[in-house]
Amino acid sequence: MTNNKQQTAVEWFAQQLYDRFTMKGDGKLYQLLFEQAKEMEKEQIQDAYKADTYPIGDDEAEQYYEQTYGGGNK
Repeated sequence: MTNNKQQTAVEWFAQQLYDRFTMKGDGKLYQLLFEQAKEMEKEQIQDAYKADTYPIGDDEAEQYYEQTYGGGNK
């Protein structure tokens, strides 16, 4: 099955770090920081969408994010 979801900048950056650098330890801190960055980026994307699409609520912005970026773990 083909994934048609767009990759966010945070996801791209995390993938580049993973591909190019050797991480030490169990990766829990890296994963925690990555998840926090993804949540921050998600909120920014939703805020931008709401600002550009008037009037729109949080539910519609959440739906836009989920449809465009998948919202789940990639």
